Amino acid sequence: MTVNDSMKKVLALIFASALAFHSFAQKTAEQIRKGSLGQETVLDSIDYIKTNLPSAASGADKRALLYFMGQLQEQIGLYTDAASNYAKAAGTSGGEAKNVPNVSTEEIVIAAVRASLSAGDWENAESYLSSIRSTRNERISAFVNLYTIWCQLCKASSVSDTGDSIAMLRAYSSMQSMKIVRPQVLLTLWYLTDDRNCAATLKKEYPSSPEASIVSGNSQIMSVPFWYFVPRGESASPSVPATSAASSYVAEEKVPPKKIDSDIPSESAPIFQGNSNPSRQESVSLRSKKPGKKQQLGLFKSKENADELIGKVRAKGFDAYAYSETRASGTTYYIVVVDENSSLTMGKKLKDSGFDCYTVE
Repeated sequence: MTVNDSMKKVLALIFASALAFHSFAQKTAEQIRKGSLGQETVLDSIDYIKTNLPSAASGADKRALLYFMGQLQEQIGLYTDAASNYAKAAGTSGGEAKNVPNVSTEEIVIAAVRASLSAGDWENAESYLSSIRSTRNERISAFVNLYTIWCQLCKASSVSDTGDSIAMLRAYSSMQSMKIVRPQVLLTLWYLTDDRNCAATLKKEYPSSPEASIVSGNSQIMSVPFWYFVPRGESASPSVPATSAASSYVAEEKVPPKKIDSDIPSESAPIFQGNSNPSRQESVSLRSKKPGKKQQLGLFKSKENADELIGKVRAKGFDAYAYSETRASGTTYYIVVVDENSSLTMGKKLKDSGFDCYTVE
């Protein structure tokens, strides 16, 4: 055997080994998904998917994993991250991944809108909606119409700005094409106007719905930023806190693992409205946003309201502070947080002290 022949054999072996390793390293969405469900916590599951995402065997597998990761993030209140991964999934080309639920691109975009609205981010929600406004799917169209109104409500600066939205919601409440989202429409009208007829209709026609449970006072609207941005008339019923979730009514695929709750948790993402006190002149306790996990307790347009919450949290011994974030619209928000501790128990301690919170990065 010549030196040249030996070299060829060595190169062939190296090439074959590389191919075998590459084949071994690739994983299907089903494999990575199952591995993530075996983790101890939802955060561990998310980290597992992030680590293994580069080894996804195909575009279809990556798309399915991005969507599933968005679901997990949405469950624990990481709404901005969830919206981002939903959007990435919608933009990832590929067919249907084997042995995992198949979700259409339009359904994934709707999920991105939902998560954005839950975070109070109507700018991105509107951007995502623009890509599916021409849908021929009646179900998707109903959500597009509803979410468009919710975006408008988020943008409204006062109750007087909600008149057109309320009129459109009343029209939607009797349209056959909007039947699939009628409970959400009625609840939104009830929340905005304290219309007792809407409450009565929910109780009569949708007695087992979460919306009926809310207007009956048997449960509370989920605490996330969305409803904080929605102006509410003084005559509206005070029995339900002015916080809610776009996602609490329109969750798409439910997540089935034993260690991961299949429903979006009611304690996830709180916003405290607070009462603005014009006599208070002190400025908000601003700091730079630190890296790492934090517990978010509130998000405000008002410095005074942010300061009020910070004072209440500090009075219970927690080092609360706020950092500012300016959206594309030019509006600046003040986000009240407490840094997570090394044992990741800060969220439980805050909740035990009476403060709703959710984990953010």
